[in-house]
Amino acid sequence: MSRAYRITLKESETRRLTAGDEISTRLEILEILPPEDMATLLRNELKGRGFEEQPDGTLVRKDGDLSVTVDPCTGEVTVAAGAEATVSQEARRDATGFNDIGPNEGAMRDRVKDQLKQELDKRFEAEQQKLQARATERLEKHLNDIQPEVSEVVNKVTRDALKEKARQMGTVTEISEDEETGNLTIKLEV
Repeated sequence: MSRAYRITLKESETRRLTAGDEISTRLEILEILPPEDMATLLRNELKGRGFEEQPDGTLVRKDGDLSVTVDPCTGEVTVAAGAEATVSQEARRDATGFNDIGPNEGAMRDRVKDQLKQELDKRFEAEQQKLQARATERLEKHLNDIQPEVSEVVNKVTRDALKEKARQMGTVTEISEDEETGNLTIKLEV
């Protein structure tokens, strides 16, 4: 006579998930002055906007898990976003067996545990994908937010470089700037 038995297994797990995304580009700054002078102008402008100089010479501004990194020597800009979450998942499964046929209770328990582990892995993978999508979405939003500021920085550095170049070429008699249009007029005597 065969006897039926039922086993119920429950697995739970907590994992710390991290995700991130970044994009890099290069600032289009005209080489009006020697590269080291252009880098100094860029460095000074960025420091005035809250960037902090790092030991490697780059400048970084962080806003939580968002960061903007600029290498003033090369003009490379990297915008990065990260996300972290502690996620708990639980899975439960029932299995029925008969003691005279099929796998014994130990083998069935192992099989069900493997199935639970696979189910938990799939759930964590889905959570990881959600976290990655959130990091990418925040990166895209931050890129849109900082684009006007990056343009302002490039324009300011270019104007400052033109003024310095004019001083090197002769005596500056007049400088007029129109902030709305971005026009810069420099009159000098050579």
